[in-house]
Amino acid sequence: FVTLFCPLLVFSAHSENLADKRAEHSALEERMAQVTRQFNEAKRQMRDLKTKADSVAPMKDADGNELPLKAQLEELPETLDEVEATIEEAVAKINSIQHNPSVLRLYEERKREIEETRREMEGLSEAQNAKRTHMDSLRIPWENSLINVVNKVNVLFGQYMAELGNAGEVTLENGVVDGDSEQWANFKDWGVQIKVRFREKSSLQVLTAQVQSGGERSVSTIMYLMALQELMVSPFRCVDEINQGLDERNERLVFKRIVTNSTKPPTDQLDKRSHCGQYFLITPKLLPNLTDMENENVTIL
Repeated sequence: FVTLFCPLLVFSAHSENLADKRAEHSALEERMAQVTRQFNEAKRQMRDLKTKADSVAPMKDADGNELPLKAQLEELPETLDEVEATIEEAVAKINSIQHNPSVLRLYEERKREIEETRREMEGLSEAQNAKRTHMDSLRIPWENSLINVVNKVNVLFGQYMAELGNAGEVTLENGVVDGDSEQWANFKDWGVQIKVRFREKSSLQVLTAQVQSGGERSVSTIMYLMALQELMVSPFRCVDEINQGLDERNERLVFKRIVTNSTKPPTDQLDKRSHCGQYFLITPKLLPNLTDMENENVTIL
């Protein structure tokens, strides 16, 4: 009897211990379920708050670029103690502010000056717009007339260069770049651009000392002057050694052009201004056998 009683006691003790463990296990499971529910609820609240925060104060724009708010938030205190210290500092600054009538009066004066300056700037802006409108009313007709003159020079210059077996073009450069109409007022950038071509397979190039030879520049300059003189009224013209630096072929062609331009009859017999005027060519030598020398209006001194 004694032998059987001891195992029964041990079994009973283990059974009670197992029941206690099971009860503890159930309690832990219930606790875990409760914590899981709280955790899921906290996650849901966090998502809702994050969505609300992103809508009120987004960290990035629609393209994914960071906004200044992120850098500003990073500058804020990270711990509660630092936050409290910052608040105390701000409160101390507020408490240190004292009522000072002179400061308030100075503020009102500055405010009034700013308002007066703003009105003055508005008036200047209106005056500027009025001046710009007036300048446009003067510039547009003037520019159109100038373009018309340049186009006429371009036609004559191209014709004269073609007679020499070359090509030429004259254009007006008004300083406007990439269609920016605000740049037209930079009149220092305005100018007449001359482009020439002396070889058939080459393209038109700007007349410069770096591209064309001395003779090519001389021919281009003379033809340009001839084109200009077609549009200018003058009783006489005088040039000195205009034929220097030219080869024989170009010199003959240039001399022929000078004679042709300077011996034209008046376009209007009743208008003296329609006459081309006299032409004085000063040179130490002329080529022999110039056919245009036979013109009765040419005199050699």
